[in-house]
Amino acid sequence: MTTRITPALIPDIATRLPAFPRVVPELLDRLQSDTISVDSLVHIARQDSVIAAAILSAANGLRRLRAQPDTADLFAAASLIGTNKLKQIIVRIGLNKLLSEGSGQAFFFEHSLAVAIVSQELAQLVPGVSPDEAYIAGILHDIGQLAYFVVDAEAYRRVRHQAIGDGQLLAHEAAAFGLDHAEVGRLLTSHWQLPTSILQAIGRHHETDGIWHSKLEAVINLAETLSRALDIPASPHNRVLSLNAAALDYLGLNWAMPEMADLIGRSRARFTYACS
Repeated sequence: MTTRITPALIPDIATRLPAFPRVVPELLDRLQSDTISVDSLVHIARQDSVIAAAILSAANGLRRLRAQPDTADLFAAASLIGTNKLKQIIVRIGLNKLLSEGSGQAFFFEHSLAVAIVSQELAQLVPGVSPDEAYIAGILHDIGQLAYFVVDAEAYRRVRHQAIGDGQLLAHEAAAFGLDHAEVGRLLTSHWQLPTSILQAIGRHHETDGIWHSKLEAVINLAETLSRALDIPASPHNRVLSLNAAALDYLGLNWAMPEMADLIGRSRARFTYACS
């Protein structure tokens, strides 16, 4: 019989997942307090040798284009590539290992990446939503599915196969494990002490009731649906009966906007490049 997941089991499940990267909560704290600077980001990067190496690699790539010698100075490298690129490297490397190793399923990682990219692109059209926070919430939106792979991977593969037929993934998850992946994800991110706005966005990324607690929540909800409607990545799981018009209205967006057509093109291009 499949193990039923309850809130009391979340700490144990978390210990069986790849370690949640410490750099991500620290980056989120900086984003919340508006104290982002090259110096503060370098402080975060020094905690992870892989992230530090990626920053040096990116900077030295630019230096070679200018016929300049490589640098081993992390602050100099960070200053060269700038804060936006620094944040992207910290988040991408910090979370990619968690997601790619946690399930062993290529689609899980690629879908999470697609939603992160679409979320970030949407956030740039919505005043008051941080594109960096949207990317983090997007890439973590399905983190609850990792718990199923830890508890009973074979049972979860059966659940996903059932859902191909009727599209009722959340109902099948709840029947098999006691909680659907949106609620398990909310509990996991609460255990990791991530911001409330991200918890809410993860917990409600499949809701269609038109009730929103924040713009970020609506952005992630819409990005989930949009990435599936665009079939990125291609999968039989990408069933979409309707786009969430309530989320569009709440965010002040509509499909006739030229910015939305541009968003779709950029999202496809970014996803293809990221997976190449």
